Amino acid sequence: MSVSYIPEKTKIILWGKSAGRCQFRGCNQKLYLDPLTKTEFNTSYIAHIVADSPHGPRGCTERSEALKSDINNLMVLCDVHHRLIDKGDIVGHPEELLLEMKAEHEERIGIVGAISPDMTSHIVTYSANIGAHSPNVHYSTISKSLLPKFYPAQDSSINLGVVSSLNKDSDPDFWITETKSLQQKFDRLLFPKINDNEIKQISLFAFAPIPLLIYLGTLLNDITSVDVHQKLRNPDTWSFQDDIQTEYHFVADEVKTNVALKIELSDDIVDSRIASVLGNDTSIYSIRIDNPNNDFVKSRKQIQDFGEKMKEAFREIKRIHGQDAVLNIFPSMPISLAVQLGRVWMPKADLSMKIFDQNKELGGFVEAIDISHS
Repeated sequence: MSVSYIPEKTKIILWGKSAGRCQFRGCNQKLYLDPLTKTEFNTSYIAHIVADSPHGPRGCTERSEALKSDINNLMVLCDVHHRLIDKGDIVGHPEELLLEMKAEHEERIGIVGAISPDMTSHIVTYSANIGAHSPNVHYSTISKSLLPKFYPAQDSSINLGVVSSLNKDSDPDFWITETKSLQQKFDRLLFPKINDNEIKQISLFAFAPIPLLIYLGTLLNDITSVDVHQKLRNPDTWSFQDDIQTEYHFVADEVKTNVALKIELSDDIVDSRIASVLGNDTSIYSIRIDNPNNDFVKSRKQIQDFGEKMKEAFREIKRIHGQDAVLNIFPSMPISLAVQLGRVWMPKADLSMKIFDQNKELGGFVEAIDISHS
């Protein structure tokens, strides 16, 4: 317990550097608000890293007196962590560790406090069951992936998914139910804020079957700026890397009655799988990369370049087959590129699409979602 006088000016500066939050690593509790009653008052403690007495926690016969009012030796803490470092576990909280916590917290507050409005981004999440798997996209994990290009606009995400859904992608009504739910949540939670200019930038984190991600992309379209993130397996992150490019190839076919587009980015798709669904009288086009794999998207540039290649494919297929053709999409692609496909599709200009989904339980590619042009 402190016995020395700390000047008021020092307290004010310390509070400013901490933003009125506990500086103990991982806590960040507001120190001006009772979490239960929401009453606003000062609940903080100013703790000495090196005690102001040689006999106090981490005290020193030579340094305690000199550091007793030094702002670099002071931390703002909640009651719990003040008691922890001074009574509950003094040995486990040496001077070096507390100095690290203080520096980390003040650096983070300094960065966040310097944010200008055009650097904030609203985190939007969307997940739906993939087979028997129920993916979770947690705010605490993904929010770190915005830095340094963007910073979270608020301390929670806008979730367009259904929590703990029992629907499986092999259920007969799965696609109807999920697209209806996604449309309703988009209309209720996101579109009004975009329309009112409350949201200018979106950081999207999605994990769902590919047809639903394409459909989500058509809802977002180009109505606002969207930074679509990609979940990587190796390394395990949602963060982007710089200066990585991928060359996408558009492969044409002879003109036949039906028209299909294979998107071979995560894996190859043999033509016989498409012919078994649409018949042999089908023009089968392809967008592919040299070595398809599901973990190659690591930069924003790769997503942007794919969008340009999709636009090229949409224009060329419409030129060859005419405005009234229906483009059957057979996707094997990363989640971010699925969203980008939907975003670059123009409802008034491009062909209507029929999106297929690969489902082992149902024996291969099955029709999932129809997306019609205006």
